[in-house]
Amino acid sequence: MIPMRAADFLATKVALVVIKRGAKGVVARRGSETFTAMPQKIEATDSVGAGDSFDAGFLHKFVRGAGIEECLAYGNLTGALSVTRAAEQKRFGDANHREQFLANRA
Repeated sequence: MIPMRAADFLATKVALVVIKRGAKGVVARRGSETFTAMPQKIEATDSVGAGDSFDAGFLHKFVRGAGIEECLAYGNLTGALSVTRAAEQKRFGDANHREQFLANRA
């Protein structure tokens, strides 16, 4: 449980800690508050960039003032979208694919 011990320690030093845990979902700590979200159930084609896509989705909501739960859920959603195609295919650039994926899971 080292990641959670690290989260406990870091939560006393910074405003928000987010730890991605793969199939176990994501956990965030803000002070004594703990937030969790499970990942989307999806068949992964290529996991390259999934973490960066999670970060982008989380921050997209966070800078707009969304609650932590919504930020985590959207980060999981964008991370899931990222793994739906191989790295050389357009994952986010294909508007039809992106919009259909998001509409079916949001």
